[in-house]
Amino acid sequence: MLSAYSQNSVLLSMMEGLVGDGVDLEPARKAFESTKGDFTAKFTAAVQARFAQLVEPELFIDVPERPEELRKDDLDALVRPAADGFLRSYPTKDELLRQADRIRQRQERRPPWVPRLDRHGKPIREPQTNSSDAEALPGRPLTVTALAELGKVTVLLPAADWERPELAMMPGGIGEWEAALYTVLGVTSEQGPAATVAIDAQANEALIPEGVRWWSTEPAQPLPAAQDPGVASELLATSTSLGGLSVTDNTHQDIETLAIALGSAGDWRYSARWLLDAWDSSMDVGTLATARAAIAGWAGEGRSGLIVYVYGGALHGTEGLIGVPGPLHSYLLCVSRSADGTDTVDTVRRAILSCPGEHWCHRGGCPMAEFPEADALLASIVAIGDVTGVADQDKGWAGETYQQLYGTRGVDDYSELVLDCLEAELSGDGWVELERATWEGGMEQSLLRRGAHCLAASYDPITRQLQLADGKPHLDGILDLLADDGVLTGDDDHATVDTSEQAIQQWGTDILTIAEDYLRGLINELRQLSAPIQGALLGLHPHADGTLSAPESTALAKEQLTVLIRTAGLFIGE
Repeated sequence: MLSAYSQNSVLLSMMEGLVGDGVDLEPARKAFESTKGDFTAKFTAAVQARFAQLVEPELFIDVPERPEELRKDDLDALVRPAADGFLRSYPTKDELLRQADRIRQRQERRPPWVPRLDRHGKPIREPQTNSSDAEALPGRPLTVTALAELGKVTVLLPAADWERPELAMMPGGIGEWEAALYTVLGVTSEQGPAATVAIDAQANEALIPEGVRWWSTEPAQPLPAAQDPGVASELLATSTSLGGLSVTDNTHQDIETLAIALGSAGDWRYSARWLLDAWDSSMDVGTLATARAAIAGWAGEGRSGLIVYVYGGALHGTEGLIGVPGPLHSYLLCVSRSADGTDTVDTVRRAILSCPGEHWCHRGGCPMAEFPEADALLASIVAIGDVTGVADQDKGWAGETYQQLYGTRGVDDYSELVLDCLEAELSGDGWVELERATWEGGMEQSLLRRGAHCLAASYDPITRQLQLADGKPHLDGILDLLADDGVLTGDDDHATVDTSEQAIQQWGTDILTIAEDYLRGLINELRQLSAPIQGALLGLHPHADGTLSAPESTALAKEQLTVLIRTAGLFIGE
């Protein structure tokens, strides 16, 4: 047993190594501030982050469920590099199996923050606790340049597989806009709406033209929009163009479109609270401002798009508490897509609700919107944001419910699939599902028939893209499957389809019937879809599973799908 002196010396030495002079505590600080929950959770995360800097990487191996089925030599080669303790040169198979069991138990007990190496010495990605592989994503970076005024934005797609079949987002389209806005405003960052993120006062001040900035300052220290949500927000509030399109401010048409967007918005998602500690040079006093962004998809009156609301308040050194986030702007930004439901961005409209004034505003002052009709809706969005911040960090049923409905955690068995929603809209006009498939990587596809036509519908839950195409070319694949199964016999000139009870039981009447009709030349092209039509399903969380889980998501999806179906000419009489 150690003496009190010796034990205390050990503890003091440990403390010196953890928090002594010259120790890099930045990872611990970030872990503490970004972790949701109470003090215990935050403190534990900080300690783990500090220990992760000190521990050595460990070799991890994949121990099979039944190692006894391996040959002795293969088992020896597997466990020897990661042996637990001494392993003699010529062990028995029982000794090797005991080693495999000990290694498995040791690896299972290791916390996920301990760095690990594979048998070739290459780092293994840190596993996510309480998550499936799908939930451990997003993982694949995609560079988006749709908003040139903000610079390049790297978004993370919730899929790590670079080779998966994919419906790519249209370059510059509204799907890319949505991904970029979620990213630069911090809605999809690891820090949820309960967190507070300090934004860079000098970087925001650097946006002010030198001719407007009359006070003396240190040399400008600009930051790209992708690195500071305050910079991103201020550029969105003041740029005369976005995505190469002119931004209109506070016109009658702007207010009218914003009213439609607010009234038909889906589920709102929120950034962390931004904190700006700045200096009001005009009055030589400090200002502490807080703000946050809320983003939603909207769909109404045959149109759809995105809407952003940035709001907040401030403590001014002389004026006290005020209901606007000066020196930041408060505003509504509405992006409308093309009337045909595809991803072409049509208009960008904005309403400035508060401006910090000509001496701080990056364009020398903004025209203010008169939009009192929106006050009740905006107050509701603010109130929901307050609840969101609490629910997001809750460790009980409220946090779980919030994540299922609005976040990224898991797949809800009761969530409606996008293709289910599409088929429900089409079924009233006589379209019948023939086949449904999900490809490796998550791509979902449905083949439908109405009379002499086939429709192929594809949905990519990663990019949120839906594509409608002529389904006739897909029938050759069905014939190949029937031939492989012996249901289609004969040569190309005299092929016949087996319609026996056994074949019907295995393949279904609809598949066998369309195969026969296709062979007899009774299936025609959907000429209006000779070039597929594609559009993004807006308003779904870009890092979730792509299903319609949030309360407003189904209604929002139906509005968007209806427009796309009508554009494709799939409704009777249209």
